[in-house]
Amino acid sequence: MKKKITKIFLCQSCGQEYSRWAGKCDSCGKWNTIVEESGGDRFSSSVPSSFKKNASYKEPIPIDSIPADNTKRVTTGLSELDLVLGGGLVPGSLILVGGEPGVGKSTLVLEISRSMISKGCKILYISGEESAAQVGLRAARMGVLSSDLLLSSETYAENISAMIEDISPDLVFVDSIQTLTREALPNQAGTVTQLRECTQVLLETSKRTGIPIVMTGHITKDGAIAGPKVLEHLVDTVLYFEGDKLNYFRLLRAVKNRFGAVGDLAVFEMLESGLKEVKDRQRVFISSLTEGKSGSVISSVLEGSRALSVEVQALVSRTNYSQARRMAEGPDTRRLILLAAVIEKYLGHTLSECDIFGNLAGGLQIDEPALDLAICASILSSYTERPVQSGSAVIGEVGLSGEVRSVGQVTIRLKELKGVGIERVYLPKGNLSELEKIPGLEIIGINSLRELEGLFR
Repeated sequence: MKKKITKIFLCQSCGQEYSRWAGKCDSCGKWNTIVEESGGDRFSSSVPSSFKKNASYKEPIPIDSIPADNTKRVTTGLSELDLVLGGGLVPGSLILVGGEPGVGKSTLVLEISRSMISKGCKILYISGEESAAQVGLRAARMGVLSSDLLLSSETYAENISAMIEDISPDLVFVDSIQTLTREALPNQAGTVTQLRECTQVLLETSKRTGIPIVMTGHITKDGAIAGPKVLEHLVDTVLYFEGDKLNYFRLLRAVKNRFGAVGDLAVFEMLESGLKEVKDRQRVFISSLTEGKSGSVISSVLEGSRALSVEVQALVSRTNYSQARRMAEGPDTRRLILLAAVIEKYLGHTLSECDIFGNLAGGLQIDEPALDLAICASILSSYTERPVQSGSAVIGEVGLSGEVRSVGQVTIRLKELKGVGIERVYLPKGNLSELEKIPGLEIIGINSLRELEGLFR
């Protein structure tokens, strides 16, 4: 017999359901996150003794008879954003843009609106966090004043769905999903139940109307979208908008994309007039002022489907404390500690008496093994006060016995380095057999850290 349950308990951190209140969540291990939620009409997992034999269902079809989806994407006019999306907006898709408060999500929304309006598109902007006057001031500062940009402060998901169907815009922005509620639910906006239900309404609306919807969402202290995974599970694409609020540059990357590759990176510069695409990334991630200075090495990492040239920096100095410090901004600190121990053991340098600080220029956060050799080279350069030869770069993973291991997609990395003016690259000998010849680029294969000597002046 069906058992009706009207009250449930949900963990506000991970979304785990409980039949009664508990102080600690068994799933995520956090305390005081389980609150009572209205569960509506829920039923127990007991299976009825009989089934309707005449129940209707959709007839399954052979997969080879399904026609190919040749849906034409809608370009936003921002080439970097289109690349991250996999070629543009897919009609009927639901996109989630997550980021810290104040990083510039609302500015990004207006920047996309400006580009789309210039192409003759009609935009519907749902602003639940800011008043119409506040959005109007930002739009006036950015020069995004047009009758094709419609603004609403509606916060009920059902009303927003009806509005989208009546107006039929080309693109919808919801800023933010944490402010929406379903009128039938008594829960507060931003709770797991409200987030899940409101996102489901928008998902059904986008699929039914074929109108792409872009939602913004805040992230938690742990860096995950508040909700948390219930939103990422429902939407088609998840983008993270990152960057230090005191920095001029913002990074937009895809971590989930049902219509393209993930990991691609778009770089924007925050200006008074809005966001500007940065297509010359070398001025962001590589500094010309470090030429001839110790502790700076160029390398290449993969971001999605393309390579990116980066500048790895290290500072090694005598410590004033009983225990030397190890800190990194960009690379993984634990990786920095491990590589410093490898250098000390197999090259004989007494790094235990020195503080070591690592950094990636431009505010990047990357944890890729192919960056190991560049980290080691920058540490050695700073420790010995010997700068790297002009026009040189390094790529490779370093093992615990000091050996240099092969990395993937090395040809793409080399072409990227060649494009930024690199003339000489040190990489693992294991990669030499798979290389394509690149004119004007000298390749030097090495097996261990000891063979890095030729890199320095």
